[in-house]
Amino acid sequence: MNVFPVLLLTACTTERKVYVNRPIPANLLSDCLPNLPSKSMTFGYSLRYNEHLLNVIEKCNADKRAIREINSFD
Repeated sequence: MNVFPVLLLTACTTERKVYVNRPIPANLLSDCLPNLPSKSMTFGYSLRYNEHLLNVIEKCNADKRAIREINSFD
């Protein structure tokens, strides 16, 4: 099995990566903390609270997506 010529071909490239230090904004790195529920929770309030939690998750996912976009620039 002759693997070495393949390795030599993959090592020849003119592409050069330049890394630029881009700071990630602090607002993207902050914790996503939901409001705590009240001690007495009704069924209706629990539905609204679930919606609140889903919004917090959505915001965190948007922050992570923004961080990935910042890191993807080469």
